[in-house]
Amino acid sequence: MRYCCFILLLLLHIQGMYAQSSDIGIAVAMPSECQLDNNTKSILKNKLLRIISSQGVAGIECGAIVIVPDVDVANYNTIGGGMRRITSVELEITVSVRNMITNTIFNATQIHVTGEGYSDIEAKRSAINKINVNSSEYAQFVKESKTKIYDYYDANTSVLLSKAKTLASQQLYDEALALLASYPESLPGYAKISDAMVSIFEQYQGQILLSAQAAYSRRDYAEAAELAATISAQSKCAPQAKALLDKINKSEDKLYNDMLAKEREEIQSKERIRLAQIKAIENVATAYFQRQSEYIFFW
Repeated sequence: MRYCCFILLLLLHIQGMYAQSSDIGIAVAMPSECQLDNNTKSILKNKLLRIISSQGVAGIECGAIVIVPDVDVANYNTIGGGMRRITSVELEITVSVRNMITNTIFNATQIHVTGEGYSDIEAKRSAINKINVNSSEYAQFVKESKTKIYDYYDANTSVLLSKAKTLASQQLYDEALALLASYPESLPGYAKISDAMVSIFEQYQGQILLSAQAAYSRRDYAEAAELAATISAQSKCAPQAKALLDKINKSEDKLYNDMLAKEREEIQSKERIRLAQIKAIENVATAYFQRQSEYIFFW
């Protein structure tokens, strides 16, 4: 459920699920017009993930901070010989680390590789396979990127808060939370970021309640119950959510009564809640970021 996933985005940042030795997570985002085939994209993605993880940075499925490889063909030749023609290709790959919501570029580097094969696809795949993930140059690139990311967030706390509040005012709560969730917890400005996330989260709870009430009015009790049940007990909307659940429970439809009883039973289990939250957190990343058209999160 899309609504449930968005609600739990806040927990992603608080729990630090994506962190390893740092509190930065980077996703690989392929340009939508990337000229590599899917198999070669996967190879390139895995190469980039190995490069960043070697420096203690978590590789994540999708997020605001991304590493983007722009692949260009610098030279292309076909050589006749024997029964088959051999294709030779030189690739120039511009690798940038950026925030895809603010369009901020933190750092960039160039990778030059060559490959050969009996087809265009084989030649490009051969070139990508030759990327040396253990290169000290790439390691230094990741280290510098980490520093620049921290410096950017530290210097632009107010700007990010302002942008998030603007997004929230436009009811783009998921994008606002996604923007703030990328802020490193170790920075001194995180307290303000956390407060803003809670405030936006509360605003979104109000929208959820309205959606739940609308579902109830059209007798979609399953939808209404699922939405109302996700509203936090600490929310200002909690009394209204409880009243709505009580109304659903008193409905004459036994099927929905049974469904609601089962849902409440599951909510009572802390372990089930934890597992559901983890799954929902994964879904919210996919739900928001994969709606973007400029980049493709090729996981």
